[in-house]
Amino acid sequence: MTNRTPRTEEFMDRAIDAHGDAVFRLALNQLRNATDAQDAVQETFVRLLTSETRFENKTHLRAWLLRVAINICHDMHKSAWNRRVDRLEDDQHADARDSRRSASAEEIALRTLKDHPVWNALADLPEDQRLVIHLAYIEDRSSDEIAQLLGIKPATVRTRLFRARTRLREILGETGNAIALARPPCAPSVSRGNAASHGPPTH
Repeated sequence: MTNRTPRTEEFMDRAIDAHGDAVFRLALNQLRNATDAQDAVQETFVRLLTSETRFENKTHLRAWLLRVAINICHDMHKSAWNRRVDRLEDDQHADARDSRRSASAEEIALRTLKDHPVWNALADLPEDQRLVIHLAYIEDRSSDEIAQLLGIKPATVRTRLFRARTRLREILGETGNAIALARPPCAPSVSRGNAASHGPPTH
């Protein structure tokens, strides 16, 4: 079937510039691995390239991208067990390479992020709770907007947020209460220089 709404290179560049960071942050929050997150970003924008959806505005496009990224991350979680051994080996090799060369600014930022107590606490949350926390605090979405993105009831969103906040307090302890209720740390930005590395192919 022929794509009735071909995406121009200009359209794709603008979409990556405007929303690439948001998609990467969401994917990193869900997958907890930068390499997997980059793969999810690439697949998200490839789907945008081939989609026939007509977008009303930037808000509509961003919501569409986040919804696609959420589905991709969910699918990647299903296959995570099959890739776990290979990923562990890859991480070991990456650590060895990192020890032999200077780290880039993005790598340093990523390491700092992983050392943040809230980032580590989020890893102990179930996938669905981690997702609503991200959408509420990083994307600044309302319960109704999150419900629409996830295809669930607003009441379900509020329940998951309550449980996630409660669990974060338990993990962080009394001294971490203020941190748990503040915005979780943001992931490193996707720079214009490396956007092409995870962006869609161009014609």
